[in-house]
Amino acid sequence: MQKNKKIKKKWHIKWKSFFVFFGVFGIFFFAFFYIKNLPIRNIYITGNTILSDNDIILAANIKNYPKIMKYSSNTLKKAISTLDLVEEVTVKKSLVGKVTIAIKEAKVLFYNRSNGSYVLSNGKETAEGDFLGVPFLVNLVPDSFYERLIQELSKVELSSLSLISEIEYSPSKSGDIIIDDTRFLLRMNDGNLVYINLINMDRLDMYAATYSALPQTEKGILELDSDNGNVYFHLKEA
Repeated sequence: MQKNKKIKKKWHIKWKSFFVFFGVFGIFFFAFFYIKNLPIRNIYITGNTILSDNDIILAANIKNYPKIMKYSSNTLKKAISTLDLVEEVTVKKSLVGKVTIAIKEAKVLFYNRSNGSYVLSNGKETAEGDFLGVPFLVNLVPDSFYERLIQELSKVELSSLSLISEIEYSPSKSGDIIIDDTRFLLRMNDGNLVYINLINMDRLDMYAATYSALPQTEKGILELDSDNGNVYFHLKEA
């Protein structure tokens, strides 16, 4: 009888593939280690004119230049958005340690004398700061119209808002009958009065051009609340 012969298998290690695998693994490992421990090296902030860079950096909690992976872009965005004057913010991070923050600031619409706060285009109110050239809301506005007032004024150019001295809620009446409960009286810095309602608030951007075409000898009242799109001007009563 023939004895069973043991067959020995030879293992052939493909050294080239072995080194390629560990080389790729090593690259990924060191890349991960690099990114995980990479500190923030540069912070670039754009779009802010009222808020200082330091205000934004403190809100984001990155004053001490922590590791770039410590906070996600979304976390930084939420932190910065807590600032009253921030309307929109985007945050981008790069693999060289650069953080870019783009800010869109809210517009300061008016100062509400009733509660002593500045009202912003993002719907927030703040008692902090001292903003020049901001109109004063001098009386109470019903809640049903107050939010709409903010929304409509948010669409008006800042250059037009700066022409207004005071905003007064002033519904138009015929005797005891209210004709338009969305009307406001604006006292302008140039001495004129403007009547306007919520649906036509965007006409404020026409004020400068409209008034420049009118006689400049005396101050008067400009009615911009007409439903037919016409503009009416008449002199103030003596």
